[in-house]
Amino acid sequence: MDHESNIDDPASSPRYNTPTKTKLKRGSEVSKKNRPKHRLQKFRNEWLKNKDFEDWLAPVPQDEYKAFCKFCKAPMVAEISVLRTHQNGKKHSQLLMGIKSRRQTLMSSFTIPAAETETTIQKKKKISIAEIKLAAFFAEHNISFLTSDHLIDLLKETFDDSETVQGLNMKRTKTTAIVKNVIGATQKVELANKLKNCKFSIMTDESTDIGSIKTSCIVVRFFDEDSKKIVSTFWELHNVFDKSNPHSANAENLYKSLMETFNIHNIPLSNVIGFGSDGCNVMMGENNSVASRFRESCPGIVIMKCVCHSAHLCVSEACKKLPRALEDLARNIYNFLKSSSKRQSELKEFQSFLNLEPHKILHPSQTRWLSLSAVVDRILEQWDGLKLYFTDTYLSQRLIATEHIYHGLNDMFIKLSYYFLSWALPLFTRFNAYFQTRQVVIYELHEKITALYTEILLCFLKRSYVLKTPLNVINPKSEEHQIINSNLYLGIQVANHIDHPDICKDHIRKNDFYKRCREFFQVAATEIKKRYNMEDPVLSKLYILKPDNAISHTFRENTPSLLPLINVLPRIVSLTNITHMQIIDDQWRKLPIALTIITDDLLNMSIDSGTKKINIDTFCYISNFNRVLVGQKINNFSELSKFALDVLSLPHSNADCERVFSAVNCMKTKVRNRLNIDTINGALHTKQHLSSSNTGNCIKFQPTNDMLNCMSKDILYNNSNNENVETIFGMFQNY
Repeated sequence: MDHESNIDDPASSPRYNTPTKTKLKRGSEVSKKNRPKHRLQKFRNEWLKNKDFEDWLAPVPQDEYKAFCKFCKAPMVAEISVLRTHQNGKKHSQLLMGIKSRRQTLMSSFTIPAAETETTIQKKKKISIAEIKLAAFFAEHNISFLTSDHLIDLLKETFDDSETVQGLNMKRTKTTAIVKNVIGATQKVELANKLKNCKFSIMTDESTDIGSIKTSCIVVRFFDEDSKKIVSTFWELHNVFDKSNPHSANAENLYKSLMETFNIHNIPLSNVIGFGSDGCNVMMGENNSVASRFRESCPGIVIMKCVCHSAHLCVSEACKKLPRALEDLARNIYNFLKSSSKRQSELKEFQSFLNLEPHKILHPSQTRWLSLSAVVDRILEQWDGLKLYFTDTYLSQRLIATEHIYHGLNDMFIKLSYYFLSWALPLFTRFNAYFQTRQVVIYELHEKITALYTEILLCFLKRSYVLKTPLNVINPKSEEHQIINSNLYLGIQVANHIDHPDICKDHIRKNDFYKRCREFFQVAATEIKKRYNMEDPVLSKLYILKPDNAISHTFRENTPSLLPLINVLPRIVSLTNITHMQIIDDQWRKLPIALTIITDDLLNMSIDSGTKKINIDTFCYISNFNRVLVGQKINNFSELSKFALDVLSLPHSNADCERVFSAVNCMKTKVRNRLNIDTINGALHTKQHLSSSNTGNCIKFQPTNDMLNCMSKDILYNNSNNENVETIFGMFQNY
């Protein structure tokens, strides 16, 4: 039965029995016996053509089952898996990279084809030009350099068919480096080379930016041979305070830091002929100041206080004699309206009802030189509309803020004082605006100041005393020569309203008004006399160079020689060089005779098309040319021309420094308040280069060869404040 059951069960039949699986131990005799035999692989020559192996693989001649690595000097089994493992090994990879880099260096030096080199150079040049122009665009328009992180990628995505765009590699760091160490550094080196070969003046001023960093701005004034004009050019911006020493802003440190900026570029001190700054004690003090140190190091230098600062200070001191209510009224009106669009729209309704221009009320600033006069004129223009608006507002709302404004606008003496200011302030603002111009006007400075001083004196002193007494002798506070109140000249509008019944019935306030106006004139005249020498040895003689006087025979009857002017400017013409002095004087005496025939032509060439005024610097330069007329050669006036242009390069105003600070305020904002001084300097020089170029903007600006030479890693990321840039440029120019 058991036998039958075994037959009936197929699984129990020996025919279908599966051998029992036995787990063999590693290394046992049984496992070795049962292991399949490995077939050895011979070296295959096809491997030598494989890109992964061709550089390092070689056969072993004595053994066809082996392979050899030429880099590692190691034999191995000739199997593809072994070769792959060796190729990816750390030792082999390091050796391979080092050999490839040395090979590329060697090949780039000796085996680059000429046609390929020229193509590559031109392609790289186009990319460098594009990067420089983009950086100039960022600097000119005060765009954050961080924008380049996205802009370049956006350009690549948009213009995917342009090789130049695809080759751009320019993020924030490189953009900043190009502005500082390429465009800005090139412009400064060019400027330094000009200053090495000409006489120039230094002007400086200080200001605090939005980051509470106080900086000093240096501007140089000289005759530029390229533009054929006298220009005031930005030189450098540097910190006033040392972070480790808050008391470092003294005259000694300011002078050293100022002179160091010129010594770095090897600009000779003998070329400095003038120094101008504001009138603060640390700059213009008699004993321990920057000016006193200039007098010691540069004997004969012309020191000049900024006339625009001086005029502003004079009128500011004079305004202190007027009622405080005048300034308070202007500020209160502005503050009440400035932040409310509802109040401004309500005021416009009253302006429209009275047919007044819908002008906004201006802010009386303490720092802007010409703001006060504009504020007064605007309030007088809108007086009736303001009076009607604040009357309605005060009576309906009874606000404390409008109470003082309401009473001020209904006070006839307040309005009378505004009438007086609307005439008196333009005397100073016109003078101030005239000397903020970029044109050369220093030869008119003495005449304008004496005219302003005389005009003020005639308003409250007897005419006979003012006209018959030297200006430097007149005492503005002399009681003997004062005129009576009714004869004070206070402007047409005051004369029209001084007899108003509301004014005449209050004799006390009327006399007080006269007294304050007299004191205004006295203080203004005293401040002018304190800040300006009416017999200035240099400025009082510059009228000689006026074009009309230079070509006038009548003028020569009283001024036949330039010697009085030459003697007070020893840094322009050495007093020991008599021969040079004689040549200049001879050319001066011959000038009216030689230019008689060409006077009209010469004047027409030097007239500014915008102002119809003679540009004296252009006039002086044109007179330097030799001219041939009617077969006769006109004498050369090169020495006279150079002397006159050097004289006209003397400083008179710090308006150009203020323009630099305005540019810094547009550049360093709340968003970009972390810009450092080096970056600002580079951006300012970049702006200056663009404005002085033929194109005047970034669109057609073409980078120079010096800029392209600087597009290397060593120069581009040089962080040594560009002290060695001039030397590097010299190396490039020698090739």
